[in-house]
Amino acid sequence: MTFTQVYELDDFDPSGFDGRWGMVLDESTVWDEATQEWVPELLKGQELNIRHEGDLQIYRIRVDIGDDLSVHMAYECTFGAARWVPYRLVQVDGDPNDPRLGPNATLKQGMRLGEPIAWIKQVYVDPRTQYRITRNPDGTAQYVMMRRLNEAGTRNVGTVLSADGVANVDKAFMRLD
Repeated sequence: MTFTQVYELDDFDPSGFDGRWGMVLDESTVWDEATQEWVPELLKGQELNIRHEGDLQIYRIRVDIGDDLSVHMAYECTFGAARWVPYRLVQVDGDPNDPRLGPNATLKQGMRLGEPIAWIKQVYVDPRTQYRITRNPDGTAQYVMMRRLNEAGTRNVGTVLSADGVANVDKAFMRLD
């Protein structure tokens, strides 16, 4: 497979996303299949740490599932690369056998320490827009997320489409540093 670069390095600048970001709970929603409506985010919080070295994105996230359980996940992915890279669970603060880490609608296999929760690719569109494409460890489609930065560079919104093309997550993040 041959990869063709579709942007000039002079035009490539994902650095607006660099930094630490905290989820804005009162602006973040998820689609509830049972009620067929948008409901407030169920997680207690999320903190993203993003940095770039050239076209390599280094991504770390802490997800606070509850007061007694947080998970840390990470990946390093080159924008536009042909190769899928693992998005791994790297740390669990709490019980690593907690049932909340088991299989669910998004993560078919659940979460196991050191194992990929997904395989990903990153697509750069412009300095304010990027996509993460994910597939399950078994190779089936998982979701696509668009991340969009506001003009001031202080807020970004992540919108997730399920494998069936249904918007099911809409999260707002504010820059923390």
